[in-house]
Amino acid sequence: MNDHPGRIAVLTVGDELLAGEVADSNLGTIGKALSAMGMSVWEHATVRDDVQAISTAIKDFLETNDAVLITGGLGPTSDDVTREAVADATGKRLESRKALETMIRGFFESMDREMPEENLKQALIPCGARAIPPAGGTAPGFIVEYGGKLIAALPGVPREMERMLRSDVKGELGSRFSSGEFTVTLRVNTFGAGESDVAQELHDLIGGCAVRYGFLALNGPIVVKLTATAGSREEAERLAADEREKVVGRLGPLVYGFGDETMEEVMGRLLLERGLSIAVAESLTAGMVCSRIANVPGSSDYFRGGVVTYSRESKEEVLGLPKELLREGAVNQGVARAMAESVRRMFSADLGVATTGLAGPGRDGEKKTVGTLCLALADGKDTGSWERMLPGDRELVRSIATMAAMNVIRLYVLHGDQVVAD
Repeated sequence: MNDHPGRIAVLTVGDELLAGEVADSNLGTIGKALSAMGMSVWEHATVRDDVQAISTAIKDFLETNDAVLITGGLGPTSDDVTREAVADATGKRLESRKALETMIRGFFESMDREMPEENLKQALIPCGARAIPPAGGTAPGFIVEYGGKLIAALPGVPREMERMLRSDVKGELGSRFSSGEFTVTLRVNTFGAGESDVAQELHDLIGGCAVRYGFLALNGPIVVKLTATAGSREEAERLAADEREKVVGRLGPLVYGFGDETMEEVMGRLLLERGLSIAVAESLTAGMVCSRIANVPGSSDYFRGGVVTYSRESKEEVLGLPKELLREGAVNQGVARAMAESVRRMFSADLGVATTGLAGPGRDGEKKTVGTLCLALADGKDTGSWERMLPGDRELVRSIATMAAMNVIRLYVLHGDQVVAD
């Protein structure tokens, strides 16, 4: 056994993963589940659908880890070869399990479909392995011990993998490798400052206690991760929560939420609490703000509607902006202000927010630099506007601009219904 009991390796299998045709979400799901158990994913690799490649990776991982979790390659087709690879790596022959065959046949009968003979391949697992029944599909998983260590093979379909991880694998790992400690990670979601700026604000807190800090840069938000380990879950939660209070006190309005909370959820909750409605006019973001807002259940209680006026002509024809205002271009604070005021009136909303800018790569005759965002918020009494230079490519610029539009609404409510402009 190595010096770190509970050391886990994850092997994801599939040509489609290596080709970028499918995103691998399974690693993140496994990592979060194990972290909560006080275990860690120490190594990860993705290999192609090849018996030798999978077998070699399994052997290499078993040299330095307590367990290997494999996802993918348990389907019925010729390129699904994880079973054969595990058999090769462990020297165990494959055997057909009658109970699994019955389950697979039953799946097709329940769908009133004839079962292709290829599917019987899925009833094969290594001798001595414990089968995990199919979890919504036809692919069983299995757990096999080899040299005092564990190999767990799970389907690549995320929902099936997660169900088997929860129902069988976590318990097996916990009974063998649990250190008796509990790990809790709390996330503090921020927006409005870069990763290094957020870290600098917290520099004297980092390393000053038993809570471990981590930073995650997303498309605009910066997440501060606070990880605490203790002898009980309650104590780990208390340590992490106490540190979170310090972080919130230090970062102030940069913090918009916690855990899995999104900006649109937080913004919507604040609007509901104040009984305010909003309307959106978009140029640069071209509907992204409206889409994010409408993703929240119940958003019709505060979201009146929105328009995408991408061209100068549409700004004139739909929003009624005067030609003279657009003569010098559509990317400036004056245009953003006029858009916000017009859309607020158009939808009879309490607030109007607008985005215009340049995402690149071309300037389309504009004088501003690519990456410029002009943003405005109108409440019928005052109109605030902001101009910012955003980093990154076209996708990142538009993503950050979308977050910024929702953030000015959040800040408006937090400041006591005050439009605060530069």
